[in-house]
Amino acid sequence: MQRRIIAAVAAVVLAGIGAVLLYTYVNSADARAMANMETTEVLVATKTIPSGTSGASLTPFVETKQLPRVAVGPNPLTDTTAVTDLVTTTDIQAGEQVLLSRFAEPNVTSTGEVDVPTDLMQLTVQLEPKRVIGTNLKAGDKVGVFISIEANQVALTKLAFRDVLVSRIQGAPNVADGNGDTAPSADVLVTLAITPKDATAIVWGHEFGKVYLGLEPKDGDHDTTNLIRVKDLFG
Repeated sequence: MQRRIIAAVAAVVLAGIGAVLLYTYVNSADARAMANMETTEVLVATKTIPSGTSGASLTPFVETKQLPRVAVGPNPLTDTTAVTDLVTTTDIQAGEQVLLSRFAEPNVTSTGEVDVPTDLMQLTVQLEPKRVIGTNLKAGDKVGVFISIEANQVALTKLAFRDVLVSRIQGAPNVADGNGDTAPSADVLVTLAITPKDATAIVWGHEFGKVYLGLEPKDGDHDTTNLIRVKDLFG
């Protein structure tokens, strides 16, 4: 009899614990879903903003809208304060979010491009914000190019190129969903000025591995690195 009572009590306790865990999980899932549905204020173009437009002249071209956080691109503008002294690097089409990455210093040129040495070719790669220093790059910056690959089931990473000139940077085109609607792409198009040989290596890394860009320091070591393997990190 005593064993039956103990078993019954244990069953009740376990059921209670299960109910609490289920309640906690459901609440957590609801919170995550609601976070994605929260809206945030961003500037949106009401008509085409021509390339070379100064931030101080944006008012006739933009309006403030509330958009779901999940649909907002990287570094959106909520007002023009941060870009008053900058200019747009490309045309911004009506309906597009106005992102910080679409602006550059006026002396970079009205198209956001820089003078590129005649012996270099220009190569554009499309990268996620986390691979482009959170989109905090601008034309005229110099970057180091990291390439990660997997060869013979061994993961490898190398800082392959140093002091690569960024000649242009812009947001990637909007992407269409299955219903034909378009949504903003968070990706960034980065154009690099580099030798044909090095450009070939970057294309290979982008197609068959992963590419990261790192903003070059003003001082310090500017050499490339050896290949890094797991054993190099953990012995």
